[in-house]
Amino acid sequence: MRLLATLVAFATTLAPASAQQQIIAQPWGLQLPARLIDFGAGMFPDATPVSSQFAGVTFSHASYFTAPAPNNNVVGGYLRNDFTAGPPDTMTIRFLHSVADVSFVYHQVGTQAPTTIRAKYQGFVVDYFTIMWNETQPNNFFGFLECHVDEVQIDFVGDFRIDSLAYNPVTGASCTFFNGSGVNPVAFSCATPPILGGMWHGTVVNTPNTVLTALVYSPAGMLAPAVPLFGGELLVHPAQAFVAFVGTTDYMLAIPSSSSWVGTQLALQGLRLDVVGGSPTFVPLNAMLLLLGL
Repeated sequence: MRLLATLVAFATTLAPASAQQQIIAQPWGLQLPARLIDFGAGMFPDATPVSSQFAGVTFSHASYFTAPAPNNNVVGGYLRNDFTAGPPDTMTIRFLHSVADVSFVYHQVGTQAPTTIRAKYQGFVVDYFTIMWNETQPNNFFGFLECHVDEVQIDFVGDFRIDSLAYNPVTGASCTFFNGSGVNPVAFSCATPPILGGMWHGTVVNTPNTVLTALVYSPAGMLAPAVPLFGGELLVHPAQAFVAFVGTTDYMLAIPSSSSWVGTQLALQGLRLDVVGGSPTFVPLNAMLLLLGL
């Protein structure tokens, strides 16, 4: 059935996730990215802790250095370990706005050691890989493509070098699947993406015992970690969450055509009311994060 509220009620600025492709040990990163941070040269004294000095992104467990000479794709300024930060040895890159693609040069300094690189969104790990690495291997670009992430974490051993951080903002329409530990039935899906000027179509699979279904909306986005609810899990944040739409199988929503809606996101979780053994039973379903875009 057609949604019972207007899209205006759901204007929010969350951020999605779901990495699709990985960049692992490649000879180059993103070509013509929207943003490239090469960390300059001599911008700060060596060993200066780096956090929010570069617009649009923050770092942890990192300090600034300038290379005396080009070193295997590290040129001029770069980041390495801030030894004053202490354990755990995890460096983070947090983006002000979620990104669709990200790449960077990475050296594991010293002897070859395992490095794990994770893509995250709102605390969820949405993609990752582990590789044995050192500072001499020439194909040293890493990252994620076609992703929706707001943070990259790098588990290093001892020390590292990072340079040429490149990324593209998220602009395309998408639906990102969330299901916590996987205990909830998978029954809520997007039949069409939420494209500006188009009609979004969502569906909820019914059972023979289903009386009605609903979509729960939260302006605070997804919940990490999920919490128990009705024998399943609540996946959207409870802050200001409410049952926005009630129906059976089909949900339709006209998406505004104005470009100002690009990046608006809607966190929705499906819910079924089934009759089990003669008793009404609420059944939490999976969630979807809708990103309005082109």
